[in-house]
Amino acid sequence: MIRTNQDLLQFIEQLPGIQQQRLQPGQKLLLQDGKALYVYIIKRGIAKCYITEENGKDYILEFFGEGEVIGELELFRNAPNLSTVEAVTELVLYKTDSSAFWQLLETNAQFNRIMLKELATRVSQLAVRVSYQQLYPIEYTLLKLLSLFSYQELALSKQDLADYLAISVRSLNRTLKQLREKNFIPADGLDLHLTQAELDKLLKRFDDH
Repeated sequence: MIRTNQDLLQFIEQLPGIQQQRLQPGQKLLLQDGKALYVYIIKRGIAKCYITEENGKDYILEFFGEGEVIGELELFRNAPNLSTVEAVTELVLYKTDSSAFWQLLETNAQFNRIMLKELATRVSQLAVRVSYQQLYPIEYTLLKLLSLFSYQELALSKQDLADYLAISVRSLNRTLKQLREKNFIPADGLDLHLTQAELDKLLKRFDDH
């Protein structure tokens, strides 16, 4: 649920003279409907990508980690930014302008393959996420989220969790209460440090309920 791309990161780090940019938590890299002037690759840190609906509510599409590329879709489509991208932690990025990015695509077969794989991975992961949220109750998905973010030592606000799950904070609080009543999460926090085997066992317990 926090995507990374080490192949792209290693490739970009070999390029001479590439620019870097640093953002603090809460700073925005791209604004929805704005114009992207650069394509960015995350060197270090985590960013969230979200769409703001007409009613003012946010929907988090994904969290980006090391090696993830930002701004390439707008370049491919020659269109305004689809979403807002905001730093969750301190963020260090490589950046390249559109002409340099296009030149790499047109002249470097390795870079081309990496980008094609990146786009294919995004489509497949999105399909899995959508089907998962359709097939399983919200408690199930929330358990997986809490386990993942605890393992990565990333503290997210309840608002971010709700925006990722496309529910209200009120619904999130109700779901957390239900999980605590079943002793699935601590009574005084959201930490859920589990191995994959432990998580699978816990999810099976959830199914048994």
